[in-house]
Amino acid sequence: MRTKNAFPFQKKPRGTVHLPIECVVYVPSTRLDKKIPRREFATRIKKTAEELVSMFGGCRETTVKGRYRDRRGEIIVEEVAVLTGYGKGDHYLDKREQFLEWLLAKKKEWEQESIGFEFEGDLWYI
Repeated sequence: MRTKNAFPFQKKPRGTVHLPIECVVYVPSTRLDKKIPRREFATRIKKTAEELVSMFGGCRETTVKGRYRDRRGEIIVEEVAVLTGYGKGDHYLDKREQFLEWLLAKKKEWEQESIGFEFEGDLWYI
């Protein structure tokens, strides 16, 4: 159902803030296909949360089990932290280039074939 107003309720309460931009970073618990120590995984999550908080002012995180096929065709099962930030479009536009640089640096630092990044519901492997 589409309405004339983008607000999900008939009346918009005073002080309501809309954060239309959604960014998700998938933090792996592996280095290539080898599990990393729990403390290192926790550090990855913390650093990713700090980046999203600096970009958007906050984030949420969940830990899930993920599966992917590696370059050799093997299915890898790993624990993955899913961190989601919501923000305003102008904040994202101001910081998107530095955020891409951060993602590329983490890909290299974490020794990943790619980093999962979701923007507005579309998944990108960077």
